Amino acid sequence: MVHLKKHNSSSSSKHPYLGTFLYYTGADVSNSATIAALLNSLSNIIGEEPQIWFGKEKHWKVTEATYCTYNVFSKVDVRVTCKFPGQVESYMIDGLGSKVNETDRLWTETFVSAVVRALISADADVDDFTSMVEIRKINPFLNKECASLFVKGFEELYNEGPKLGCSEDLQVPTRCNNYLVDAFVKCIQLTGMWEEGIAILNRITQEDHTASYLIAKLYLLNNQEIKAVKVMYDTIKLNPLDGEMLTLQAQYCLKKKRLDLALPIAIKAVNSTPSYFKPWSVLVEAYIQKGDYEKALLTLNSCPMVTHKDKFVLKRVNNPQPEDLHLPLPMDVTLPNVTNLSSLDIAAEHQKVDHNLLNLAAANLKSTFAKAYKLLTDIVLETGWESLLKYRTKVFVMEDEFKKENAQLSLDSSSGSSEAANGSAGSQFKKKRLCERWLDNLFMLLYEDLRTYTMYRAQVMHFEAQQLDLEKTTLEWELLGLVSERLGHQREAAQCYEKGLGLRFAVRSSKKLLDYYTEQKKKTANLEALNRLNDQILDLVVNLIVWFHRWYCSFSPKMILALSGLINEVGRTKVENEIKVKYKNNRGVYDLVRDNILYLEEYGLIEND
Repeated sequence: MVHLKKHNSSSSSKHPYLGTFLYYTGADVSNSATIAALLNSLSNIIGEEPQIWFGKEKHWKVTEATYCTYNVFSKVDVRVTCKFPGQVESYMIDGLGSKVNETDRLWTETFVSAVVRALISADADVDDFTSMVEIRKINPFLNKECASLFVKGFEELYNEGPKLGCSEDLQVPTRCNNYLVDAFVKCIQLTGMWEEGIAILNRITQEDHTASYLIAKLYLLNNQEIKAVKVMYDTIKLNPLDGEMLTLQAQYCLKKKRLDLALPIAIKAVNSTPSYFKPWSVLVEAYIQKGDYEKALLTLNSCPMVTHKDKFVLKRVNNPQPEDLHLPLPMDVTLPNVTNLSSLDIAAEHQKVDHNLLNLAAANLKSTFAKAYKLLTDIVLETGWESLLKYRTKVFVMEDEFKKENAQLSLDSSSGSSEAANGSAGSQFKKKRLCERWLDNLFMLLYEDLRTYTMYRAQVMHFEAQQLDLEKTTLEWELLGLVSERLGHQREAAQCYEKGLGLRFAVRSSKKLLDYYTEQKKKTANLEALNRLNDQILDLVVNLIVWFHRWYCSFSPKMILALSGLINEVGRTKVENEIKVKYKNNRGVYDLVRDNILYLEEYGLIEND
């Protein structure tokens, strides 16, 4: 967090000083000097040009700036204060408020903590307007020195990774599954430092053989499948009960449609790590692919759910007043319908939308419950709702059955008639399982989603028959797209997002379409269709890059990887020329995209010029 003390020299007010806050991720915090340089640059930027402050031009001069960042490993708060001109103060404070002596180790921990935060929060799902527009996000790897420093810090702090916690899908962090590891994998993807990453993990495996799981994972992400398979084989041979490697192996076999291999491996993974959700979910997938929906439901019902965790997001550490939170609108890049999108118009859309559509509970599912719901929708996509209910009745005890059985047992105990208790109905009842309450709730949410989707598709058919256009707001189209996507109807979801974007820009719809078009390319062999998809992807990438810049979130791994994939397919020259021609009248758009291209060039990630 950055606090700026600003002075308005032209103000006649009794209080010419104003303190403002903003959040800043991705900055180099490896030592106090780099932080002081950052604060100095902020001071210069704000002092150079007048800011538009609630519609009025204000000339500010920063007299003091403070940067605060948290060292998660040692639970130490690091603060650097610059008083202009010239004075810099740096100190570290523990949880009791006492100052701590600065050491190289503490600075390494601070730097790694900051990079992890930047990476795991970079592409957090947001609506049209983020709840924290005062966040400034920059790429933590703008130079190779920072990337090298991070991977070196990862190796040094690997054993302490569980201190950082883990994603919301895991019950507890392990050395192979935690936020530090997640950030390391993302770093390797973004920088292309595959060889360096593998070398580090090979050294780590000398002391911790479970790190082989990460080696296999990196090989798979880099499309080196033969090496990945060898690592998986060698690791399982050495430790047949390595649950994480067994789970990865089962997922790989499912992807290759080798169900005969995937199913027994998934069962072994569950037996090795029965308290983790992921191996159970992979086993459910295997049963779904096999068409054994009864076992899929029973397995899903047995999944250990994570009920106590939420996704990591940056949260305010204080509650400043709105006037204390201020970032001037960046005017160096402008793109109609993106940079000038009105928050008041969006708020008006929210007021008008159908509340039944806006409040569908399945949209709010998190953690393992969202993943379990996805598995349930995979089943209903194959069976249909009516057949799913039949499978449900066959494997789970329903409420009326439970009451009937209890009544029968009471009747039997009052009459020495034991034959009725041992009848076929009773024995069938004993074979069934009680449905977990959370799964029962998912069935209810699924019904609401299906009802909404069915009504929407009926509307579409009716209007098409009348040769009329179905009119909805962008938000309504987006919500219908999300319902369709949750139910596995990807093409219908994409149509909804496209119709919504035809009315105005929407960041969530753009992200969803970017994912959809990228997947479609993998299934398309037609050259004309591929060219059309590439053009659509380029438009989405440009719009999103401009949008993120407008909200000071210039770092998005999703955009970097999407742009890299596009350039390496069609060529850098073609991409740059298309942007120059299409956006020649829009200030700064080409320069903004070129900054991302130069980043790819820095790390040698451009293979096709």
